[in-house]
Amino acid sequence: MQRAATVDKSLDILEAISASRGNGLGIRELARRLDINSTTVHNLVWTLCARGYLAQAEASRRFVLGPACLSLAQGDSPWQDLARRAGDLVRQCQAELDESIMLAARQGTEIFPVVYVPCAQALRVDEPEVMAERAYSTAVGKLLLSTLTEPELAAYLRAYPSKPFTPRTVTAPAAIRQMLAAIRSQGYAEARDELMDGISAVAVGVETEPGSKCVTALGASAPTIRMDAAQARKTLATLRRYADLIRGV
Repeated sequence: MQRAATVDKSLDILEAISASRGNGLGIRELARRLDINSTTVHNLVWTLCARGYLAQAEASRRFVLGPACLSLAQGDSPWQDLARRAGDLVRQCQAELDESIMLAARQGTEIFPVVYVPCAQALRVDEPEVMAERAYSTAVGKLLLSTLTEPELAAYLRAYPSKPFTPRTVTAPAAIRQMLAAIRSQGYAEARDELMDGISAVAVGVETEPGSKCVTALGASAPTIRMDAAQARKTLATLRRYADLIRGV
């Protein structure tokens, strides 16, 4: 039986990363372990990332299994169904605001982008695939963290010790808890120069069916120079309108 070498190598990469038990592997380490040319590994790894089977951990820059692997194991995931139903609305929201828009989901303490539509402007925000490690410094991440129970939040803070990305990043656990309580009360989240200087964002929750394991949020991010107070209010109103439309699909 003839075998496809590219498929074999891709599966070898997935199996090696799975065997790392969450620690992840870099391209050089994969190339050494699997005795594959590093350029080939680079191309295969980033193809798997584009398809959601791998993701790059922000802190270590290593590659870990992505949400698509979970979907294969468990069948169709809640966020895959949501992506199909809500994709057009997210794209309409992006066209209306002309900023980068993300619909993201939380399952447990893991946070994944469901639909991400970057804006076409030269000065824009590009979002990485891995979100949980820096969730407390982003609007979408804060909104989703605010839906955690106290035991879940404690587990999150143990798994992802907070660190300052900018001088404005909230890092003290007590301050993070206070920040999330305020978000629950007001019903929306903001981030201003907290993940990166010059980047601001607003996010709202998207109500799902009672008992759903898929907790979702809709957010818009933009250069701070374009996200002044008036624009933030407009963005918030638009996001709330589209969140209601997404809830109804």
